[in-house]
Amino acid sequence: MRILTFADFAGKLGKTYEILAGGGSLPVTLAEAQDLPGSARQGGAFRLVFLGPFEPVLPQGIYAVRRGTETHQIFIVPIGRTQAGTQYEAIFG
Repeated sequence: MRILTFADFAGKLGKTYEILAGGGSLPVTLAEAQDLPGSARQGGAFRLVFLGPFEPVLPQGIYAVRRGTETHQIFIVPIGRTQAGTQYEAIFG
């Protein structure tokens, strides 16, 4: 499995991803990508926020997240809801 970096997401704000869950997929949009300096993690530390539909809300966990032909296992946590939908956070630290 390839180590993800901030550069993998930095230019993809506003792009749609799919979270694969429960035999289906949930479309989400990359709303934020923030570099977190000072990490010893190989590939560096960064934070992502995805915006999905208001319902359903996925519980925190590891999900396959797909964009195009690439799929990565990412731990996401629902962090809040806005009028636009549900926000999910992934931190690579």
